[in-house]
Amino acid sequence: MSKKILIADDSSVIQTLTKKILITLNYDTIGTKSGSKVMDLVNNNNFDIILMDINLPGVDGMELTKQIRALSDSKKSSTPIIAISGNYHNYSIEDFKEAGINDHLIKPLNYDALVNAVKKYTE
Repeated sequence: MSKKILIADDSSVIQTLTKKILITLNYDTIGTKSGSKVMDLVNNNNFDIILMDINLPGVDGMELTKQIRALSDSKKSSTPIIAISGNYHNYSIEDFKEAGINDHLIKPLNYDALVNAVKKYTE
């Protein structure tokens, strides 16, 4: 059974490239550009991993991660979350850990690093 990945990123280019790469590796992907839609998707699906842009319109990725970690469903609340950020200088590794983020990648995305991170948390 293929693993299901939520890609929350406001960049169409990053979403499209990420989906194409992950689909060729037999992952199922669902994407959203809106921070406000992330919680609906998380509440209505079981994801194996979430790729979370930190700067999302509506609700930012740090706040969304905290909301996911606070869910009463332990499977959903423990879903691995990889932060994706172009403004990573605004946050420290401690900030990410405190929010509940498992790992982080910087933009522009290195797709080899992305694939390695996804495999690390899904295999």
